[in-house]
Amino acid sequence: MSTISNDQDPAPRRFDAFQGERHRAAHARRTAETHAGFVLPVLRPGMLLLDCGCGPGTMTAGLARAIAPGYAVGIDISIEVAELLDEAGTVRLCAADASSLPFADSTFDVTFVYSLFQHLPDPRAALREMHRVLKPGGLIAVADADYDGSIIAPEDPLLAGSMRLIAALRAHAGRGNARVGKHLRALLNDAGFERVEASARAAAYGTDTSVRQTGAFWASYFRSEELAEQLTAAGLSSASELEEMSTAWRRWSSDPGAFWATFWCEAIARKR
Repeated sequence: MSTISNDQDPAPRRFDAFQGERHRAAHARRTAETHAGFVLPVLRPGMLLLDCGCGPGTMTAGLARAIAPGYAVGIDISIEVAELLDEAGTVRLCAADASSLPFADSTFDVTFVYSLFQHLPDPRAALREMHRVLKPGGLIAVADADYDGSIIAPEDPLLAGSMRLIAALRAHAGRGNARVGKHLRALLNDAGFERVEASARAAAYGTDTSVRQTGAFWASYFRSEELAEQLTAAGLSSASELEEMSTAWRRWSSDPGAFWATFWCEAIARKR
């Protein structure tokens, strides 16, 4: 999922590119069946659907199958021409900014938004655009993380501190809000949507494989030069603290009792 860019300073652009490449494989494993279950029951054949912040388009393809013979359009600020795909004529991906959508008013029946708002400095601007391109009576379905929603064992202040540090960096750099999940209902109401219903689900890491992979991911992340450059420049952390956090994640990944659950907030609403 793309973050914002900074045309004046190349360092944020380098970090954004690093972030995108690092998360690419994980995003490609997301499917409509595993991550969009809250909206699938309300999709109908023949709908036109917009997937904002679609990443590699794997979820877009699944959503398209649910509405065929309708079609789905996925937009992401980082999509390249090589990534464009067409699955039986029902999927189209294009590069676009969610805060300035290149579509006419009242075009889509459904807008789907997964893990995008946490990356945006102004989700309200994007929501105004999404409201504009939805047909009257159209549906919006949003899901996003909230870094305040997490339980982990064994407890370690370094692990908890590492998550707070990521949230602090995002806020400091104007890259969004890692605690946006709890605010989805308020954001949708403020944007003029109605019949807003919010819920939450847990994503758990409780097998040897998932714990090992997750621990390795975060251990290498906190040891990366790109992250260290951003955090130290912002005065949010030091190289020694980041190394301690990396070690804590490696230690957690080898603990036979390790368990981590994070919580995703979901909301569905309608345009009047």
